[in-house]
Amino acid sequence: MSTQTDLIALKNFSVSRSGKVILSELTVTIRSGECWAITGPTGSGKTTLLQALAGQLPVVPGTLIRRQFAAFVSFKEESQQFSYSGHFYQQRYHATMSDSHGGKPALTLRDYLRFSGSVEDTALVQRLGLEPLLDSAFIKLSNGQTRKARIGRALLQHTELLLLDNPFVGLDAAFRQDLSHWLGDLIHHGLTLVVAAEPDQLPPFITHVLALEKGRMVEAGPKQNSVWTGVIPTNPSFPTLETPAKPADFSEAFRLTDVSVRYGDRVILDSINWAVKVNERWALMGRNGAGKSVLLSLLYGDHPQAYANDVRVFEHRRGKGESIWDVKRRIGFVSPELHLYFPQHLTVAQVAFTGLTDTLTVPARVPANAETDLHSLLSYFGIVQLIDRAFGTLSVGEQRLALLVRALLKNAPVLILDEPFQAMDAHRIQLARQLLDSLPNKTILFVTHDRGELPDSVDQIFELT
Repeated sequence: MSTQTDLIALKNFSVSRSGKVILSELTVTIRSGECWAITGPTGSGKTTLLQALAGQLPVVPGTLIRRQFAAFVSFKEESQQFSYSGHFYQQRYHATMSDSHGGKPALTLRDYLRFSGSVEDTALVQRLGLEPLLDSAFIKLSNGQTRKARIGRALLQHTELLLLDNPFVGLDAAFRQDLSHWLGDLIHHGLTLVVAAEPDQLPPFITHVLALEKGRMVEAGPKQNSVWTGVIPTNPSFPTLETPAKPADFSEAFRLTDVSVRYGDRVILDSINWAVKVNERWALMGRNGAGKSVLLSLLYGDHPQAYANDVRVFEHRRGKGESIWDVKRRIGFVSPELHLYFPQHLTVAQVAFTGLTDTLTVPARVPANAETDLHSLLSYFGIVQLIDRAFGTLSVGEQRLALLVRALLKNAPVLILDEPFQAMDAHRIQLARQLLDSLPNKTILFVTHDRGELPDSVDQIFELT
């Protein structure tokens, strides 16, 4: 008969940031062999609790006893590796032309994983599907591949206590299932897991649930005894934007004709043909690594291979007559890459207003109607109280909401929304879907792995295989 050991013990545990209490008076014990889900609405404190459990935040007052090293996987960790996040974000696509950056060899996936080459490590990397990518530049990986790499690096530390912040977000259905089985196997062999997750998306291996609301623990105990289903929300009326909608001065937003993208011998996109007409609403789907982010960068970013292909944006071939800024001014945009490398010091208001400049900088002057619209959008999503909070202090779900508001604020004729709902709770997702459905005269490209996230008005699907 196995004996359980107390790995983490919290007693009257509280966490404050900048003088504001984020978590208050939590008392719970996590034992070896257990698998806990931390759940609750967006902004309830799930990510903050994981950071505190990992020793990244001070605990005052109260006590935290941790008897085992805890490996922590979070959305935020990548952006902290680079001193100038905006520069790195731009270099993501320029790096496709070579395997060096600034005259130095690019960080490879092998380097990032600190891969030892041992039999045990090789088996794990193979299971995650990362072995063929080991010598690829880390900067070239897709969002889903990057997510897999983060989880892989944590698992390669061979810890007995793993903390995962929404581990399945950004992964395709097949890999979500595979990862769930793999984590279940590790738990069976002694891993203790603490996972931030939505209440309706708990993996089958979860044994205990800790539910948070507004930084307070409302439930903690065995999963079979859990009765918490979430906050009963109200449905606000749709905001009316005062910023005039920019007219669509085109009949065809995008056209790709026989488009191919290669990185050395590796084919990312092969003979793609696709046209999107004004006011059409499309879902762009495909497995992790299928090339969705690369395709979007041909349309919106400054991907160098756009100019060697027949890529037409707003009826102009890329590189023939329109600059990247002519393209961006007509598009509201959000993506996982933008999220990862967005400046952490900006307030929520400043984050939203950067969308008016199509850069990561705040405009010198903000129109009054934009300020009014910002308050309307934040109120609609129930986060107006965050308007002066620094982006880096928000939960992942709150950050994603702020970036969605940024995309909507300019009232552009085209929206490119790449995994816009990652880490949001079900209520905020439903609000966003309804709002997108209500917007008139919009051309929308919506990237997701979950068809249930698609707004009802998105009625066409383009799938990469």
